[in-house]
Amino acid sequence: MLRKTALKPGRGKGPNAMEQRHFDRVVEIGCLVCGGGATIHHVTGYADRMGRLPRSHQRVVPLCPVHHQAVFDNASMPVSVERLGHQGFYREHGIDLLKEAEGYWEISVNLERKAA
Repeated sequence: MLRKTALKPGRGKGPNAMEQRHFDRVVEIGCLVCGGGATIHHVTGYADRMGRLPRSHQRVVPLCPVHHQAVFDNASMPVSVERLGHQGFYREHGIDLLKEAEGYWEISVNLERKAA
């Protein structure tokens, strides 16, 4: 799957071949909140404590645009991870994005090993 948009400035290099296959698998799952068509969200925060993680193509989850991007939020009732942050997203939706991302990466690694 080719990128539809260029990487934002300062975002580093794009995914390698294995990470791209991982992206493709994750997107197929559908949004974790509503099951709708998803895009990749890089998990950079924790659900249970303060702090940030470095951006990694291995820690990704599927979220639809509404649950991913602040631009789609209703200002009085935000639902996106961009507006809520990872802790707020966990409080609102009950989904630990880091835990989900780590589980998806483990599945992809195992699938890659079986395919080799």
